[in-house]
Amino acid sequence: MEFGFTEEQEKLRKDVRDFFMNEMPEDFEPGVETMFSLTKEQTEFWMTFQKKTGEKGYLTPGWSEETGGLGLGPIEQGIVEEEWGRTGGRWPNFSGLHIAGPAVQVFGTEEQKKKFLPGIAKGEAVWNQAFTEPEAGSDEANQQLRAVEDGDNYVLNGQKTFITTYVKPDYLYTLARTADTEPKHRGISLFLVPGDAPGVSYRALGSMGFGTQVDIFYDNVKVPKENLLGELNRGFYHAMSAFEFERSGTGGPASAKRSLEEFVEFCKETMRNGKPLMEDPEVRRSVAQMAIDIEVQRLIAWHAVWWFSEREKLGPKPYDLSGFFTKIFSTQHPETMMNIMGLYGQLRTGSKWAKFAGKVERRWQIARSVHPAGTLEVNKIVLAGRGLGLPRVPAKFNKQIAKALGEKK
Repeated sequence: MEFGFTEEQEKLRKDVRDFFMNEMPEDFEPGVETMFSLTKEQTEFWMTFQKKTGEKGYLTPGWSEETGGLGLGPIEQGIVEEEWGRTGGRWPNFSGLHIAGPAVQVFGTEEQKKKFLPGIAKGEAVWNQAFTEPEAGSDEANQQLRAVEDGDNYVLNGQKTFITTYVKPDYLYTLARTADTEPKHRGISLFLVPGDAPGVSYRALGSMGFGTQVDIFYDNVKVPKENLLGELNRGFYHAMSAFEFERSGTGGPASAKRSLEEFVEFCKETMRNGKPLMEDPEVRRSVAQMAIDIEVQRLIAWHAVWWFSEREKLGPKPYDLSGFFTKIFSTQHPETMMNIMGLYGQLRTGSKWAKFAGKVERRWQIARSVHPAGTLEVNKIVLAGRGLGLPRVPAKFNKQIAKALGEKK
């Protein structure tokens, strides 16, 4: 059994790595921010780099050349993403590249593909996924934002919240209710809404780990019917399919591996009681466990890529665990690092006494706010259903729980 890469694939890896090394500033130091918590200055820097990468076709290597990609296969896409993750970089248009773009590829009309995909592939357009609502949270079937047919348009009214970027988007990948049905998820549709459409407004929403998020309000927003993505009232199914693009990837483990390598060097160079931290048996055990976790995460991610490359023979993958483990480890590892550093681990970036540039405290803060692609609890529910085949909670119990919670308020 051969687990390696071909000569062509290794050449691609070298080309991509050379590109990132040559284009990155010489003094670049990878940070700990996620693509959702970038500052204004960081966003401007990565937007510029995003466009450079788009010119090479490396943002969307699996897309056709007509839509701005390189027409490569899943394994090659995994290689490009892994090299990007290794650099520690962040794409401001994560939602466009990993959620909205793939959904347009699968469910869009030819006109929609020509109109929307090249801007994403070139790194010029920024998309926001606008799904979460104040009274719905992770319950995507409970959409209250209403889209009503009006001549050649749909008119949208309602609100989205916790949208994880403050960058004003070019487009909003929006889930909205188009019919009152039972069950609720059969009356939902997907719309591609211009970010500056009349009636769309934004309100900053602070968070502990993710910096600034936004509320988005739709006030009689007219969206042309040609901006309906996929079938009317099938948006929930389309959105669930696209979630798999968001929850998998080889970039996350590569980024985590680089961060751990930096932390290991810190432990080798930092003295405690006259000895390097790395000579402490408990530190060695903790670091080894983190290395094992990341290797497991990497192998699961590559298994998902391989399965996708063989999907014509194997069919759809029941459930991808890479996003699940990413959430677990992104929460556990900062806490482990903080325990190793002791009280120094609680000092923020900028403190004159902070060690390891305050990265551990920042990473711990971000880990408390990890909710894109669903919380850990949501991922467990999906795993129970799709991965283990366990029965869903009957709808009548959900209604009883909702009623009890309402009475408690």
